[in-house]
Amino acid sequence: MKKATVSLVPAGLVSEAVLPLRVQEALGELVGAAKEGLLALSVGVGLGVLAELLEEEVDEVVGPKGKHDPDRAGAPRP
Repeated sequence: MKKATVSLVPAGLVSEAVLPLRVQEALGELVGAAKEGLLALSVGVGLGVLAELLEEEVDEVVGPKGKHDPDRAGAPRP
C-alpha cells in the first residue's frame, strides 16, 4: 500500500525557499524534539521562546551587545 504525502509548500517554491541558518537550526531542533515526543517538543519550544524574550529584555535594559555607550560613567576606584 502506498503512503500519501501532503506538501504544505507548492512544488515550484520548494527550490526557491532559502531559510536563514538560525531558522534551519531551530527547525532541526524542533524535529528532533518532536521525534522524542510531545512533551519534549513543548519544552523545547517553551525554552526557545523564553530565551528569545530574555535576549530582547537584556537589550532593552543594557543596550545592544558590543555597542559603546559614551554617556556611561565607570565605577570609581577605591
